[in-house]
Amino acid sequence: MAEFVSADIGEIEKFVADSEDAITEFERIRSKFESINTDLLGKWEGEGAGEYKHETDHILENIGGIKDCLDSITTGVLKDIKDNYNKLDADLDLFNRNPTSGE
Repeated sequence: MAEFVSADIGEIEKFVADSEDAITEFERIRSKFESINTDLLGKWEGEGAGEYKHETDHILENIGGIKDCLDSITTGVLKDIKDNYNKLDADLDLFNRNPTSGE
């Protein structure tokens, strides 16, 4: 009896789903952070307010960068891997239907 080797892309699918959850969570954190800073800076009087705003703007840029990074991984690299896997799976399906054809 022939032994079949299987490949599981479940971990890739899980990473994609987890990335979408992480992006949603980072957006929630970013929104809350912006709200807190807006309230704080609206009440802050003094020389440190400008420097604080500069630092928090930098933090917000980095939070946005995480979203961009995860998006590029899931829509670029992982999509290509899944597409190639699915093509291989279709090719193997054809072969398994007629293994003596040699193709």
